[in-house]
Amino acid sequence: MMKKKYVSRTIKILSFALAAFLIMTVTQVRGDHNKIRLDGFYMEEKNSLDVVLLGASEVYTAFSSALAYDEYGFTSYPYAIEANYIDLFESQIKEIRNNQTPKVLLIEMNGALYDNKMKDKDAKLRRFTDSMPFSQNKIDTVNQFGDKDEKLSYYFPWIMYHGSKSAIGRFPDNIALHLRGNSALKGVSGKSKSVFKGKIIDVEGDTSKKDLPAETEEKLRSFLQYCKDNKLENVVFAKFPHRITKKKFYKRFQMGNTMGEIIKEYGFDYLDFENNCKDVGLDYKEDFYNDDHMNIYGQQKFTKYLGKILVDKYGVEKSKLSEENKARWDASAEYIQLYYEYFEKCHKEGKDTQLYETCGLMWELDKLKKQKKA
Repeated sequence: MMKKKYVSRTIKILSFALAAFLIMTVTQVRGDHNKIRLDGFYMEEKNSLDVVLLGASEVYTAFSSALAYDEYGFTSYPYAIEANYIDLFESQIKEIRNNQTPKVLLIEMNGALYDNKMKDKDAKLRRFTDSMPFSQNKIDTVNQFGDKDEKLSYYFPWIMYHGSKSAIGRFPDNIALHLRGNSALKGVSGKSKSVFKGKIIDVEGDTSKKDLPAETEEKLRSFLQYCKDNKLENVVFAKFPHRITKKKFYKRFQMGNTMGEIIKEYGFDYLDFENNCKDVGLDYKEDFYNDDHMNIYGQQKFTKYLGKILVDKYGVEKSKLSEENKARWDASAEYIQLYYEYFEKCHKEGKDTQLYETCGLMWELDKLKKQKKA
């Protein structure tokens, strides 16, 4: 009898400890769009994505996977974080390949041109590692890039974030995503406003080049060699549209042209959308919310344009999905249209904010859906 009582008490203690650990792990973490997006990637059915897009903020503001599915029928997802940089790309490719076998792995390369100041901040690494499941790849990434005095916090993020306003305030968003079991908006983020200041530099057809800094070129070539050595034949490199309005952005644009030539030197395709915005149908004044990012109007145009290239040039076909997964993607196609309708509503009311998959936004979209069906 005493033995059973002891076993029962032990089970209760262990259950309580496990529950406490899970609560700390889920609630005391960075609670922003980066976390929602990457968590959503790992929730996608294994080997179900036709295209994965890797890169920084240009990716999830320029391309909408749910809209591409609605238009062309293929599945895709942005494995992208804010200010993502080339040093992390190898590790991120390993994460993608451990979960998916996409027909096309599209890598937006603006992160190869960041200066050292952009790359050295620990917060940018944690945007990636906070969502990584425990694996040898995570251990290797933390050992290579992490703060040696804070190693434990990369594996248990609540050590870093406990009590922070971000962690507490975004707790409902994290819980709702996990209860839903997938990202309804497929990692997209956007704004409706169009802000234009200064003079636009016309780069249509401009092929002028500027040398890359020695360290930048070394890292680029090292990454390209990694792709080549690992026979990543499904990789396509790209530079998404930017609005060139400042001298420093023009220099970056010229370095982008040099980068494109180096990429081709290694035998990879390079899609340069930065100097052919007119072909995409973009309006520099109306389709960007700042010089680096398209707004939702540019996002819709670019998604349809790039989606057609993926279908016509790279043979991406309509996905064959399980019944359950198709239902999820069909729901996402409905939600993305509601997302754009809600943006229009906010725009007319003079409200402008960055919208991504939060509890508040999903509640508004569900409310809009009910109104439309009433």
